[in-house]
Amino acid sequence: MKVLTWNINGIRASKKSLKVLFDSLDADIICLQETKVTRDMLDEPSAIVEGYNAYYSFSRKRSGYSGVATFCKDTAAPCKAEEGLSGILTSQSEDSVGFYGNLNDFDGEDKELESLDAEGRAVITQHRIKCKDGEIENVAIINVYVPRAAEREDRQQYKLRFLSLLQNRAETLLQNNSHVIVLGDINTTHSALDNCDTESEEFTKRPSRLWMNQFLRESDRDPKLQCNDEESDILGGTMTPNLIGGLFVDSFRNLHPDQEGAFTNWCTTTNARENNYGRRLDYILTNEKLHVNCVTDAIIMPEIEGSDHCPVKVNYDFEIVIPKKCPSLCTKFMPEFRGSQQKLSSFFVKKPDSNVKISDAEKELKSQEIVSLKVPVITNSCQSESLNVTNLKKRASDSVLSTSKSKRSKMVKSEVSKQSSLKTFFVNPKKTEEKLSPSKLINLKFSEHIPKSPDSKAIPIQTKTSPYFNKASESKSVVKSAVLGSGEGTASTKSSSSSAWKSLLSGPGKAPLCKGHKEPCVLRTVKKDGPNKNKQFYVCARGEGHSSNPEARCDHFVWVNHKSK
Repeated sequence: MKVLTWNINGIRASKKSLKVLFDSLDADIICLQETKVTRDMLDEPSAIVEGYNAYYSFSRKRSGYSGVATFCKDTAAPCKAEEGLSGILTSQSEDSVGFYGNLNDFDGEDKELESLDAEGRAVITQHRIKCKDGEIENVAIINVYVPRAAEREDRQQYKLRFLSLLQNRAETLLQNNSHVIVLGDINTTHSALDNCDTESEEFTKRPSRLWMNQFLRESDRDPKLQCNDEESDILGGTMTPNLIGGLFVDSFRNLHPDQEGAFTNWCTTTNARENNYGRRLDYILTNEKLHVNCVTDAIIMPEIEGSDHCPVKVNYDFEIVIPKKCPSLCTKFMPEFRGSQQKLSSFFVKKPDSNVKISDAEKELKSQEIVSLKVPVITNSCQSESLNVTNLKKRASDSVLSTSKSKRSKMVKSEVSKQSSLKTFFVNPKKTEEKLSPSKLINLKFSEHIPKSPDSKAIPIQTKTSPYFNKASESKSVVKSAVLGSGEGTASTKSSSSSAWKSLLSGPGKAPLCKGHKEPCVLRTVKKDGPNKNKQFYVCARGEGHSSNPEARCDHFVWVNHKSK
């Protein structure tokens, strides 16, 4: 059986259909992180994939944020499934996984547990497997998207508490006769071999890295990450006291202990993937017994694009026993995808009351009333034909509707007629006459009284151009002619018009050459909050890489100096 994990960075952003994408990954169980869909955003193409059954966890805090999903082939369906790590989000039904461990160390009244499960970061599926010796056993696959701590102290605390809850659940399942596979975006690098830049002294001091080291078995730990007293206090303040540690194996690193450049995440803004300048953040961690007996291969798939992460896949030597039915968490049982969702129109239709009985006499009376309304009645020749009530209502509504339509059309026409055209921004005859002095105004008015020849053509008279127009810039006069003219200008006028528009709407200019490679730079914008937000700068266009790599991006940097127009 092949198990795969991948931070997809938005499940709806895939250019391929999920069916085609999943088939190309060649895996029986596909665990995705950062799906970025909430319950109300889930559509049918993301929920129902032919040949697969899906299990989602959604963020309850923010829309389009976080989220994980596990897709199992129909031949690898789970017997149980549930959302979250604490058990708060599950209904405790017969197809929930169970075994939640000691949760007394978490804040009371379930507030902390509810917060840790509210961001849609975990889905657990339990499968029945047949091992090589023929024994039928259980294996729980915990698909997680560990929070990113960044530089915020509250998020660092949240991340460590999440890791504590994750370890508590995984070890509890192990103690209750189930194998466990913990996989996903763990958002930490374990050893120096898993990071492109290990020159920083803080590399060995991160609490999440210390957690990873103690979570793995003794032989897989990094000796440089052994906790001293101070670091033990940091972890001790966030980890629950009942944790054991040392029960899991990093399946990829165990099979490839010395492989360098085995990264799964790269920065997209600096094109770091081009030079493989990244980190290994995605793991498949298997409990020791299952790893030793069943793991046969583990690979990283950097050739798969579409995200800032790439997939990791591990091959296990066992078969899955297919259950009779999928767990209730499966998306195909959601009301909107199983065809039993109640339509909105059903709320507006009055259902007949079966308890109310109508006698035959009442039915006959109602039928006579309906006939009297529909049949026209004529009293005498002077009276007009009476109209039935239905027609009166219809005609009244039609007249009101036609009146409102005519009013709306008149309003639209009046609004269209009042709308200003582009010409009004360049010429305003009234204001022009007000600004001109009497002498200048006489010169302008004089052109209206130019004598005409018998053939009604104006006699050419040479006049001096008014000083008022000489003060206007050449580009503005050309723009006026381009806007006001009707295509009668000469070729020189059109070319000057084009150059005038370009001068008014000019961009940032030609990109400079970088110092290291003498190649055109790329323009970027500061997105981070601060005094330089939205400012633009030029940097080398090559991908980010190590400082010792001559083919990587050089250190060229220059701010864009926008000239005022």
